[in-house]
Amino acid sequence: MQISHHYSPYEKKTYVAVTNNEIAKLFVIVDRDMEPLHEIHAKEIDHEGVPSGTANDGPKDFDEEKRLTRVLMYKELSAYLLKLMKKEPVDLIICAPEAYKNEIFEHMHTDVQKSAKEIVPKNLASLPLDQIIRILQEIR
Repeated sequence: MQISHHYSPYEKKTYVAVTNNEIAKLFVIVDRDMEPLHEIHAKEIDHEGVPSGTANDGPKDFDEEKRLTRVLMYKELSAYLLKLMKKEPVDLIICAPEAYKNEIFEHMHTDVQKSAKEIVPKNLASLPLDQIIRILQEIR
């Protein structure tokens, strides 16, 4: 998708990662072109074969399970970004809900963290590409 001439172009190749609880979408921006690159979906933790404990154990901690699935998704995103960044240096913009912006950054590889030029505390993962572009340009 072409970025409007009302906005300034990106001088350096830039990756944009937008995330929420369930999905991480990766886009690439070169000059005025922004295109989807990769999607990662959070995978439920497989408990098959894991002993469930005793009848007195109480309910599972669903918040902790959601956090673990998010962390696994963040680590998968980090590994994918690291592989791409070894080919050429790029800038990175990470967009995550306010509540998870520190969590995602903490689970990124150090080299990926160094490439992060900005962490945007917004959940943009469910928005169409044109709205993501508009929001990113408005906060520049």
